[in-house]
Order: sequence, then C-alpha cells, then structure tokens
Amino acid sequence: MENVENIDNAKKRITLSSLIIVISIIIIGISASYAYYLNVVQEVHPENQGTSVTSGELTMNFATTQYINATAASLTNDADILSSNDYTSFSITLPADSAADTASFSLYLTDIKMTQNFRSAYVKWALYTDTAEDEPKQVATGNFGAVTLSSTENSEGTYDATANLTLSENLSIAKGETNSYKLYIWLSNDPDNNQIDLLNGKLSTRVGFRART
Repeated sequence: MENVENIDNAKKRITLSSLIIVISIIIIGISASYAYYLNVVQEVHPENQGTSVTSGELTMNFATTQYINATAASLTNDADILSSNDYTSFSITLPADSAADTASFSLYLTDIKMTQNFRSAYVKWALYTDTAEDEPKQVATGNFGAVTLSSTENSEGTYDATANLTLSENLSIAKGETNSYKLYIWLSNDPDNNQIDLLNGKLSTRVGFRART
C-alpha cells in the first residue's frame, strides 16, 4: 500500500509541475469622493508606475515597485506563500500637504479576466501589510471561487468577471502617512485531492482603490 501511495504522490508532482498561470497585475488608481468634483489623475514617477489621484480636496498617491508576472506556477502550500516572490507590492500615500487630515479607502481587484477552471477555491489571494519595522500582518484573504464570469469568451480563451472582487474596505490613513501592502495570488496545494482541473489556467487583473475623506 505504501508503494502505491508513493507512486501516486510522484505522479501528482510530475503532473502538476506543468500548471500554467498568467497573472499580470497592473496598478491603477481610482478616486471617488462623496462630493461632485472632477477627478484628476496624473502620472508621477513612471519608472515605478506612480500615480497621483485628486478628487475635490482629496489627493492620494498610488505606486508599485513590484508586480506579479508569472507565466508558470506550480501548487503552493498556503503556509509557504510569504516566502514566495510572486506578489504585487504597492503603497498608498496621503501627502503631507493634503487638504484632508484623514481619509479612508477600499482596495479591489478590477478588470478580472480568467479561464473557467480558475473560478476555484484553490486559486487564492491574500493581502498583507508591508513594513520594514514589523512582521507582515494579514489584512484579508479569499479566493476566486465565487467570481461570476460572463458568457462570452475572449480571444485569449478567458472570460470577463461581471463585478470587482473586494480585497478590503474602509482602511484608514492620516496626512503624511504611507500604507504599504503585498498582494499574493497562488494555486493552493491540497495533497488529499486531485487538482488536475487547474491545468493551463489564466488570470489577469488590476488592483484599484476608491478613497474618500
């Protein structure tokens, strides 16, 4: 029996090593205040995709220094994701010269395009704080199992999600502060189940935020 189990485990490792996942996460900024003002978006520091977003009295800066662009990925144990380099690192700043003393914001995944097989509880995401002083703290976690996809297939074989996926809501920030985050997306390993249906999946999405004073 032990030999059979060893053979089965070896087959699973070989089969799942060919899993394909494409995650190209591009950082965008979206500002929405309760007042009716014209939103102004200005690119700053294009070398790190920095964006300054202004809406009424609220100005916030949104930048990334690393984003996921994985063309091949195997199954990963949930406990090992913090040791992975497959994450998007981004920060949000309320400038010191802002007219607003405090603000709150929410983070989303927008423009989701994915194959049907990645609409799975095994395709997971986790949002962590990213500070040099402290250990990373998990802000929120979830999966893509409940994402609703359109019925029309795109030319690359993916389907558009019909709604954004909420990462976290009502996060707070004070004038002069910068909140930094790491977003991980991975294929979760389950040693007790056959996960062959995750083969050759694709996923692309953008990170967006909405903020208000």
